[in-house]
Order: sequence, then structure tokens, then C-alpha cells
Amino acid sequence: MTRRSALRRLVLLAASTSVITGGVLLPTSAFAAPPPRTASVATADAGSGDAAGWSRTTDTTSGISVRLPDRPLVRQNNEDGVRTRLYLVPTEYGAIGFSVFEAPGTDPSAPWDLKATLSSVLEGYNSDAKSSREVLRSTGAHAGTTKGSPDLGADLTAADGSRGHIRLIDLGEHMVVVMTVSERGHQDLMDKDHRQVLDSVRVPGDDATRSGDSSRPA
Repeated sequence: MTRRSALRRLVLLAASTSVITGGVLLPTSAFAAPPPRTASVATADAGSGDAAGWSRTTDTTSGISVRLPDRPLVRQNNEDGVRTRLYLVPTEYGAIGFSVFEAPGTDPSAPWDLKATLSSVLEGYNSDAKSSREVLRSTGAHAGTTKGSPDLGADLTAADGSRGHIRLIDLGEHMVVVMTVSERGHQDLMDKDHRQVLDSVRVPGDDATRSGDSSRPA
């Protein structure tokens, strides 16, 4: 898988909202839709820097923020009552980014269906696969918590040697998906970057000194 294909396919994360409404899968063929347009809203806000040029990117609508290794490409989608904003950075190994999902008007106390969402996100990503060797599959899925909120993490693997990690975090009104994909030979760097993103997750009301619970790589 080339870096360009990894970037293009991660953009399909934003299209995955069309089958998720309050965590419930809806019957639809929306995964075949083309990638959403570049967002015109200024939702990527680079804050104070971090080691190696990392800086904080804030989703201004939700107030959720993470640190990314560069200024991200921002994509947004609004379909079937679900809104998604995707922040994506191409890297030397592939791509890394996070998405914020929200379904206005739904009960914020109702849990997101993280397992169904994981399947949906991967189906959206794999809809652009050119062969079965490029299809990412999840392995070792495990439930836990990030910043005290329920989460679901998994490793990603493909027959062509691509590897990755994904973490879905149920924050009530919002759900955050962090996903990293690497090409063959760059897994150590990808693992390190994914963990750093998870360490940096911040939600409104956090003390600036607190960091996410990310003892696991996915």
C-alpha cells in the first residue's frame, strides 16, 4: 500500500458516519460514496508545540483535541443525522488521524455501539481496496477506558504487510476514533505515534496536566 492510498482510504472514515446514528448501524450503501470534500470551517487549531514539531489540533465544535505531528487535512461529512469531522496527517509510514462523530438530537447518555462502529469504519476504509491483500482486518479487539470513558481498541493487519491501530472512545455526546496505518517496515514508528496521540487526548474540562489513559497501543 502506498502512502497516498493510505491517506485516501483514511479519508473514507468521514463517509462512515452515513451508517452510524447514535451508534446504531443503518442499512445503506454509502460506503461506496466518494471521499467528502475538504472542510471549509476552521476547526484545526494548532496550539502550543510538542517534541519533534507536534502541535495540538482542536475540534472547535466539541472542544476535543489531540496532538498531531503536523497540521492536518480537515474533512467533514453530514449525512443521515450524523456529523463527522476528520483530522488527518500523512506520514512517512502512511497516515494518522482522528475523527469526531456526533448525532445531534440523540440521547447523549445512550452508549455508542463501538463494536458495530469498528466494523463500519473498516468497511468504509476497505471499500477502496484494490485487492484482497489490501483489506485491513481487526485483531485482538479489547474493551477498556480512555480518560475514564469506555473504549474499544484493536490492531489492524492486511496481507500486503500493512499494519495499524484503532481506538474508539465513547465520550457520550461524541465519539472519537483514532486510527493509524503504516506500510511494511515502519511499524515501530507507527506504534510510537499512535500511543502519543492517545496520550494527548483532551476533552473539555480536563486539567491541562492530565493525559489520556493509553497504556495499550490500540
